[in-house]
Amino acid sequence: MKNLLIYTLTALSFFLFSFTKGGYETAMENAITEMNQAKDLENLKSVANKFERIGATESKKWLPSYYQAYCFIMMTTRESDVTKWDGFLDRADALLDQSQKIKKANMVEILTLKGFSAMMRISVDPSVRGQEYSMKSAGFLQQAYQLDNKNPRANLMMAQMLFGTAQFFGSSTDEACQKLKDTKNLFEKEEEEGSGILPVWGKPQAEKMLNKCSATSTQDN
Repeated sequence: MKNLLIYTLTALSFFLFSFTKGGYETAMENAITEMNQAKDLENLKSVANKFERIGATESKKWLPSYYQAYCFIMMTTRESDVTKWDGFLDRADALLDQSQKIKKANMVEILTLKGFSAMMRISVDPSVRGQEYSMKSAGFLQQAYQLDNKNPRANLMMAQMLFGTAQFFGSSTDEACQKLKDTKNLFEKEEEEGSGILPVWGKPQAEKMLNKCSATSTQDN
């Protein structure tokens, strides 16, 4: 029993020390790297748990709950059973609500992620949810865009919405594709400036969408 107590106290001391003297940034950097390398659902769940533990220790920081929410949103892209998506997105939305209450939280990033979450709910049942959640997503993204129209993630989500809407109605995707080109430039500028542990996700998504633009342009010709 004594040895168990000593082991527990030692482990706890090590865990707490890891978040002092720059340990918070290191823990976040490691978790973000793992998140970016996640290959499947279980990897994302594991990383989400890490962000939860960091957030429990650093309750005045908005990023742990933000990244945990991002992990839950991305779980929908690894889960083929769409009936499970709402559970992931409910968790994400609750975490984003929690994150935005924290002082100095970046509302542009949080609103953009809320727009992303609403966008993913459409795919659960497009015929039933299309109108409701497209309006919700657009509302969040417009708020984010009004706060910072140079944020690459807000621009990316808006471009995706424009592209999807154009395809749905069979109209030109030129406006969406131009916005995606501008968005890629914003991502490249962000990379040059460096962002530390702040959100930088989205560039591969923008490049993938630009490939769709190229394919669409080739088909039109």
